[in-house]
Amino acid sequence: MHAGLSLPRQLRKLCSPLGYHSGACALQWRRLARQRGLTAVLCYHRVLASRQRRKAGMTVDEGITSATFEAQIRFMLRHFEPVTPSQALRPGAGRPRFAVTFDDGYADNFLVAAPILRRLGVPAAFYVVSGYVGSHRRFWWDRLAALLREAPAGRLPCDGLLPGTDLPAQLPLTTEAERRDATERLGAAMRRRPTTELPAVLDRLAARLQVQERPAEGDALMDWAQLRTLAGQGFEIGAHSADHLNLAQVDAQELERQVAGAKRCIERETGQPVATFAYPYGGPDHCNEAVRAAVRRAGYQGAYTAIDGVITGQQEPTALPRVALNWPLGFACAHNIDNAIRASI
Repeated sequence: MHAGLSLPRQLRKLCSPLGYHSGACALQWRRLARQRGLTAVLCYHRVLASRQRRKAGMTVDEGITSATFEAQIRFMLRHFEPVTPSQALRPGAGRPRFAVTFDDGYADNFLVAAPILRRLGVPAAFYVVSGYVGSHRRFWWDRLAALLREAPAGRLPCDGLLPGTDLPAQLPLTTEAERRDATERLGAAMRRRPTTELPAVLDRLAARLQVQERPAEGDALMDWAQLRTLAGQGFEIGAHSADHLNLAQVDAQELERQVAGAKRCIERETGQPVATFAYPYGGPDHCNEAVRAAVRRAGYQGAYTAIDGVITGQQEPTALPRVALNWPLGFACAHNIDNAIRASI
């Protein structure tokens, strides 16, 4: 059993196959939906073609295979009614509902995920970073993964790389598992720093490793033509800010540009209204009241966090939770949903 789980959580995890296969989970979901509404909003980032090899440094949150994605959506269709993320803002009664969302705007959303969703008749929203669409800009976490992927085998000295963080003196970079661990540890430390500092951190890292970044083909982002195609197919295009900054760390003028400016840009380019927003990073520290107020001023109907939970009709529309499914098996999906329900009621 996982050492980081409490005993009650360990027991719930062990019992999850019994709860799912007995039908108890589905009964609980239907009962909650009748009593107060239940909408599970799924949060994805990347969906890889099943034949693609997962690259070192890629986490589960950043990419699942198309086979796993389709299995998860088919699971949701067995037990939940699909709605759009904008429809999820309004309380639903009766059958449990689900919505599908994607953050960041990777090209595989268009090439791999959208065809699966169309075939299954499931709507979705794609939250894009307006300043990155159709550009050669790359997210800092993709740059980090690329640097550590190209680094020579050995050890990375961490002194002075990210002052004030709890990084060890060195990080080994010999095996793929070590590179993956280094990517996750450096990424966690970088997320705690102002986003505007991160390009300089990556430059220091590149100099220290003495490597040149080689962008991975899978890091490509959607362009405006692809987004217009998705909008024409009935998918929603939402805003994920202008530059994927930690919005809680920027001044008032920059906050308006990141929130309202992104909305205006996406609406101009796609010709469709933008109803909803997804907060970059999405934690409690990234979407405080000042940020939520900017979202309301910009005219968004609602906004999604990355905080685990389901919508029960009790939450503030600009602070809605989402849930991540991390395995294709039905009982594992049910376990994820149940945990999200516990976090919300």
